[in-house]
Amino acid sequence: MKTLNTCILLLLGLLYSSLTIASLNQYNDAEVRLMQQIYQQDNTNISFKEVRRRMFENQFLLSQAEQLMPELIERQSMVGFSTQYHVERYLMSILDSQLNLSTRYVKRGNLTQYNMQWLLKVLPNYPADGQYNAEQIKKMQHTDLSKLFTTAVNLYEFIAPLSMQVRFRLHQGESDLFKTEVIKKQQFDALLLKATPLLLKQGISIAHLEELAKGDILRPSIQSWLGIKEMMHVQSPILDSLEQQISDKEIKTYYQANKARFKYLSEVTAYGVAFTDREQAVHFRNTAKASSFKDALHISHRNDIYAQYHNKLTRKNKSNWAVQLAFTLKAGELSAVMRSPEGLWVVVISYSHQYNYFSATDETVRYQAKKAIAKHQAQQRYQQNWLAWQQQNAVKL
Repeated sequence: MKTLNTCILLLLGLLYSSLTIASLNQYNDAEVRLMQQIYQQDNTNISFKEVRRRMFENQFLLSQAEQLMPELIERQSMVGFSTQYHVERYLMSILDSQLNLSTRYVKRGNLTQYNMQWLLKVLPNYPADGQYNAEQIKKMQHTDLSKLFTTAVNLYEFIAPLSMQVRFRLHQGESDLFKTEVIKKQQFDALLLKATPLLLKQGISIAHLEELAKGDILRPSIQSWLGIKEMMHVQSPILDSLEQQISDKEIKTYYQANKARFKYLSEVTAYGVAFTDREQAVHFRNTAKASSFKDALHISHRNDIYAQYHNKLTRKNKSNWAVQLAFTLKAGELSAVMRSPEGLWVVVISYSHQYNYFSATDETVRYQAKKAIAKHQAQQRYQQNWLAWQQQNAVKL
């Protein structure tokens, strides 16, 4: 039993250490089946083969991240939680749901000494940019929290993985928040201790699970960085670089193959009327709907707001709000009663939609073409590198 506990403590030390990319992991059937159960919560039809492919692809993505964006492995955002923090939450979800383990038995101990006064004493002043300097780090490293956990942990190691917002609140003396984060970590330690022997009996590696968790967590960010998927707030330097290398010839070829995408509404014939009173506008619309727009104009003795354009509206006139409204309607569609920026109540109808194509040299074409070509090239490069990685590591999917 003592030997088992020692091994488990070593595993905990590995999990709490800096996230590094190990050599290729070969997953066994038990590990694939476990992950299949996890993925089936969102995709009930995912197959064993598809799961195994995703597991290896995640390992490939992590290797790409280590080479091209090592900072992403540590933290996806300077203001967010560390990757390790997310890994622990992910593992807790896996172990709790798949092994049906509970951490309620954890003896939390007496945390009363960790109050506001204690926090304000042991924490330095919060840095304006949220980044600790060497002196501040040293101060926090002097506060040992090892008695709270199963591994040696100082205050800096405990607080560094937390998000900027949580750290800021701790620096304000929010001791209940500190205790909440302590309990989360204690629960993870306890759950891992309880789960490890059960997993070992099934032939499932804790180290493999950690990497699988890390792969699933970072997968969207890495794919976005590589330019093959879109993710909010993530800019792809791969796409930026590829866009700079795209030639006019490539743009022209793309334009010719995708000309239909650059079709636009160039001109409409429209009629419209404006009122200061909404009820009058509603009455006008009802009349136009019952007969015709021109009849309603005649009956109401109103001026056509598009007469100045001879009712032929082009894109050159679209700075006018009423013209923009006409362009949004389908041919023959009578608008609802709309409130203009000037406070008038407007009713319009458009006919005779005419279309045209942007030229190959138009900035709209160049912008969209560069984006599309770069993404296609990024996907091609990704597939080539993914296949080369499989061959290099003798991975057969």
